[in-house]
Amino acid sequence: MSQDKIERWNEVDGNLDNSEKMQAFLDSTTDAYAILQLRHIDETVYERFESYDSLKRQGKEPDIDHYDVVYMAPLSSYTDQTAMLEGLYTKFNVDQPEDFRGHSLSVSDIVALKTDDVVSFHYVDSIGFRELQGFMKPENYLKNAEMAVEDDYGMLDGIVNNGKAPVTEERSSVLAQLKERSALDAPYKPAKSHPEREME
Repeated sequence: MSQDKIERWNEVDGNLDNSEKMQAFLDSTTDAYAILQLRHIDETVYERFESYDSLKRQGKEPDIDHYDVVYMAPLSSYTDQTAMLEGLYTKFNVDQPEDFRGHSLSVSDIVALKTDDVVSFHYVDSIGFRELQGFMKPENYLKNAEMAVEDDYGMLDGIVNNGKAPVTEERSSVLAQLKERSALDAPYKPAKSHPEREME
């Protein structure tokens, strides 16, 4: 998805599912940022608004599958990443964009940056931000990329767009095969004659 398609977030927000939103961010042709917030699911109850250290004490790491992309936009050039992240924190607490539908940027949220085709993820911590190494595992990125372009969902196998799955002949069920075999294997038994009928 090109950059011009993500300039108005509300045009994308209602039309794409979460993986497509992430893919739109990753496919941006110019620098961009995305705000990720925890989903409201049972698995995130004890992760919400927790510092990174508190999460570690629970034996957890931030999990990309627990987050939704709630906003994305083009990113202006910057020289100081820390200052830019702090600026985004202020923006999403004090002067939120009109089309932003998430909660104020808070501890446990993640700011994703794409600059010069390099993607990084920054956990909003109690104080400042903590960069998350390996947050988006390579296999997740490849799966998202494959899902975006694969022409047959039966072929999600790590090879992008490798064509339609071959048509296989329809096979009968195991039960049907067993019934057929038992009918063929049954010994022949002649019908019993009834003496009463023979007398007539």
